[in-house]
Amino acid sequence: MGVRGNNSLFWIFLGVFVALFAFLAWLVATGRTMEFDEAALSAIFGIREDGATAVFRVLTFCGDLVVIGGLCVFLMLLPGRMKIGVPIAIMVAAGWFAGTVIKGLVGRPRPDTADWLVDTFGYGFPSGHAVVSMIFWVALMILVGRVLILQDNRLAAALLRVVFLVLAVLIGFSRLYLGVHYPTDVLGGWLLAGGVLMVSFAFYENFWPYKWRVTYNMPEWDAIPRNAEKKRVWKAPSKKRAPSKMLEFPKKRRPWKMERPGGDDDSTES
Repeated sequence: MGVRGNNSLFWIFLGVFVALFAFLAWLVATGRTMEFDEAALSAIFGIREDGATAVFRVLTFCGDLVVIGGLCVFLMLLPGRMKIGVPIAIMVAAGWFAGTVIKGLVGRPRPDTADWLVDTFGYGFPSGHAVVSMIFWVALMILVGRVLILQDNRLAAALLRVVFLVLAVLIGFSRLYLGVHYPTDVLGGWLLAGGVLMVSFAFYENFWPYKWRVTYNMPEWDAIPRNAEKKRVWKAPSKKRAPSKMLEFPKKRRPWKMERPGGDDDSTES
């Protein structure tokens, strides 16, 4: 997810997200979705049970801003904080700020308080839980999954993606089940989160100096970039190679014996 190498595709997807969110916000602000929202909530309220209510209370707690903020702080205390913790915290903060501003601009009230199973406050569109939870869990899914893939653990990465994505969707649905949001509130939150994630990862891939890099000694060929430079490999010199003349030493000479004047006879004259 980034701009590098896919400029046109990135701008097309971003434009689709922005257009869908703007169109949905216009429908919500003009009250054109109220009939659909009330009918959908009535159907969801019909499946309420005590056991399911307890589960969805826990799920909506996992998407609370205080919990997500605490998880961001925890990630920033771990090693590799500049590669995972800090980028995710920035994305969550950007999504929360954008959602808060749009809530004030649209000013949509929440459903009737008689149907609430949890206490909350503020306007309804877009759902803050849907925005923050989708950004956090999807960003964590992408970054941690990338680390697992680099470690050649693709099965764990696939399972992680499924679990985190399902968790983000269930957190959004819990807001409907608990009666504190309309369906279009949650849908708008997911669209806003998708746009924030696209812009954030485009910046992350192109300008963020701290990120996991692919090592070129991996067995997977798809992990090696096409434009990777080939490194020179040092080879040991062959044993048959003739030694350099500068390293040659002079040959050893035999020791010589001093001769006395007058001959080689060692006897003395009497």
